[in-house]
Amino acid sequence: MTESSEESVEDLLERLRQRVAEREQRGEYPPGLEDELDAHFERIAVHRRSGSDFDALRRRIAGLEHSGSFSPDNIAFDTRVPGGSQVHRTVAKIVSRQTEGVLAQMQRFSDALREVLWDIVGALESPAAHTHVELAGELDAVFERLASYERAGSPTTAIAGLAQRVQELESIKRHDFTPWYSNERFEQEFRGDAEELRRRYEVLARYFDGCEGRVVDIGCGRGEFVELLLELGVNCMGIEIDSDLVRTAADNGLPVEFGDGMSWLRTTPDSSLGGLSLIQVVEHLAAQEVVDLVALAARKLRPGGKIVVETVNPQSLYVFAHSFYLDPTHLAPVHPAYLMFLFREAGFAKVDIEWRSPPPQDDILDTVEGTGDLETTINANVRRLNQLLFAAQDYALIATR
Repeated sequence: MTESSEESVEDLLERLRQRVAEREQRGEYPPGLEDELDAHFERIAVHRRSGSDFDALRRRIAGLEHSGSFSPDNIAFDTRVPGGSQVHRTVAKIVSRQTEGVLAQMQRFSDALREVLWDIVGALESPAAHTHVELAGELDAVFERLASYERAGSPTTAIAGLAQRVQELESIKRHDFTPWYSNERFEQEFRGDAEELRRRYEVLARYFDGCEGRVVDIGCGRGEFVELLLELGVNCMGIEIDSDLVRTAADNGLPVEFGDGMSWLRTTPDSSLGGLSLIQVVEHLAAQEVVDLVALAARKLRPGGKIVVETVNPQSLYVFAHSFYLDPTHLAPVHPAYLMFLFREAGFAKVDIEWRSPPPQDDILDTVEGTGDLETTINANVRRLNQLLFAAQDYALIATR
């Protein structure tokens, strides 16, 4: 910037100051305007503060780059038991192939986790780069309106309505993902063809056999589960938010409607449904949406109605190295114990878990052939590792109203 341009900016600022002062003297600004503007800024800014020390967070993640390396050389064989070191080395040689396989999987998981952490830090540090400006502006306007009600001391239904509107806007912002590829191609590539999915979900469909009342499949995709229900003679329909998948289902003659499943449930009469199914859906929902879903299911299902919820199993580390991060729309896994707790608290009389989709046998650790206590100890440890690393990839919760 040149000296002349600097002087012109200073002159402009001085003229603005003088104009503001003159208007204040003439009383053109209402009393307390500056205080009100400061308060307005404070109310808006408080919703944008993160309070996070991103430099410290970046340093901690950077530390993982140096510590997140797995190697058999780092496994110690020291022991106070006489001859124990030699036993450890012998065991290590026996299970060396399995050990290297486990370490390789852990390394891939560690690398993927570090990438995710860097992405999270970037999103938190620069939220404007990950949200739509118009949504942020609309949120600010809603926050300001909510603050005006709170200042007036009137906790009326208007506040509840505004709070719900904020939640809906944040949901839109969170689910705003528009890839250039189609969801149908994604399902074909990573979930399998229609016949494969039909075989996989045939067992779950039988839970609704003989069900009284209509069964609704939320997030039905191409409609494979709806098709299975129809073959059982179940009165059913599907709800799907992806218009391309809805067209595919309709072309196959399936009763599938376009819409958001949560919104559809809210407008459905209470105690009107015979069953609900959500196959690989809840991992796409935020924590509040999961809670709301369970409450809605309790209200909308008739007594004796059933709900089946299949989702990824966070108790299996194999899931995080394979399926969970494969889908960019996954938000968080839901622990089976927590999901069971929610349904029991909501008044469901019977809540069961069915473990599904075991990892391929070739990926699971092998036991050691032989005799004696060494074989027993090694096999017991392998079973513990298999339970931690290679538990079922999915689980299905089946609850009865």
